[in-house]
Amino acid sequence: YSKRKTIALSIDCFNRLIVRAPRSCSKERIFAFIAKNESWIFQKRAKMQGAGMQLPPENLDGYEFLLLGALCKICLDDGVNIRFDKQNARLYLPKKNARERLVKWLKENALRIFTKITDDCAARMGVQPKSVSVSSAKGRWGSCSAENRIRYTFRLLYAPKEVIEYVAVHELAHILHKNHSPRFWQEVGKYIPNWKTHRDWLKYRGALLQIF
Repeated sequence: YSKRKTIALSIDCFNRLIVRAPRSCSKERIFAFIAKNESWIFQKRAKMQGAGMQLPPENLDGYEFLLLGALCKICLDDGVNIRFDKQNARLYLPKKNARERLVKWLKENALRIFTKITDDCAARMGVQPKSVSVSSAKGRWGSCSAENRIRYTFRLLYAPKEVIEYVAVHELAHILHKNHSPRFWQEVGKYIPNWKTHRDWLKYRGALLQIF
């Protein structure tokens, strides 16, 4: 619900139906709108079938998720350490406390990878962030504070490297421009000419912020 005046339907990357409606809208009106657009919903979901991501089940064994833009399969085993087989895109995860261990592993690798990418981009741009950190934010991919502290959600690790680089340049550009003015986007465009493509990748996969 929001201040909008009309009802709108969309299908997210988990193939879920998202309904946006005015705050004053009754459930009867919403369900009537859904019924009226039933054929559109089925057609849209049929196109998404097989292309969308799935939310992780309770048992993570066999679950596939994006890691640096490529599908990676989780394999639970009786080992004590997490092992990543890059060649076969397999992440071997101990059965005990699997989800907690996985999130910790993702955060550690996200910080390492994001710090390196940010440092490289900052050197090219001639700027210096105060710090780089990762969080569990589900509302945004990255941010730059007034003190020039760069923070990313660890879930950005699901994106391809070039998309991560776009987010890094985006946040670093805020060191020079604390807004989204034309000058800000010109700065981004100097280093990421096709930034709109990467922004769209994030826009249409915003539901990935819900994974883990």
